[in-house]
Amino acid sequence: MKTLWRDGEHIREVETTSLGAGRWKVRVDAAAIDLSVEAMPDGKLRLAGDHGVNVAEVTPVGSQRFVRLGTLDFVLEREVEGRRRDASRAQAGGLEAPMPGVITKVMVVVGDDVTKGQPLLALEAMKMEHMIRAPRAGRVKSVSASPGQMVQAGATLVELADGAG
Repeated sequence: MKTLWRDGEHIREVETTSLGAGRWKVRVDAAAIDLSVEAMPDGKLRLAGDHGVNVAEVTPVGSQRFVRLGTLDFVLEREVEGRRRDASRAQAGGLEAPMPGVITKVMVVVGDDVTKGQPLLALEAMKMEHMIRAPRAGRVKSVSASPGQMVQAGATLVELADGAG
């Protein structure tokens, strides 16, 4: 089965093929590996391959997958071939909560100049802390989140104005 996933700025093509008896061939872009996959009682997955054993936790939320692989966290979003993410929200400068959670840190204030990729705030959801980063350089126009605040998916957290300076 082939699927497309957004990983930050990159679109990854993932192909999985069952080899039977819990074994899978997984190809991400041009890299392919064979894995033995075992579902653990706590819902996590034990992945064994040539590079050793890792534990993965995958939390689906709509078209997104929050993945913890060992100590690494990833947020992947399912892409439909031929469709690209709606750019109007990003162009308008709003940053929204990707899922319901609690704001744990706010690292910017109105008027701050930020660079693309700079952490703006942290959201705790699904037993993981997710860093919300600036999608582009700009100036913080508004911050509508504060530490300890519970937010719903889609809630506007930070607004960026074009350009810095």
